[in-house]
Amino acid sequence: MSKMVKIELSMYGIAEVLHWCHARNKGRVPGVDTAGFNTMTALLAEKPQSGDYFTLDQFWKKRVTLDLTEEEVATIDRCLYDIPNFDSEPLPQIRHKFWPQQTAAH
Repeated sequence: MSKMVKIELSMYGIAEVLHWCHARNKGRVPGVDTAGFNTMTALLAEKPQSGDYFTLDQFWKKRVTLDLTEEEVATIDRCLYDIPNFDSEPLPQIRHKFWPQQTAAH
């Protein structure tokens, strides 16, 4: 069993992770159908359906702590780095604003 990592993200950060790991992935990075990704999808499904700006703003700023495996964290890192590079696009803002910095493996 792999080690669990606690990561705190805003709902906006979760939306960015799912955008890059599901919508933009197109099968290029495997392993995006695990329990951690399913949890993020369920959290995002709680988005209010009202058009009230204040309610939506509060939802996107809400922070949650996720328990992800080290493999899921590595998969998300690959999605956020490799997919933009495949498509010659700038790295997503989540890398700088929300996602924890990678620790040196050396």
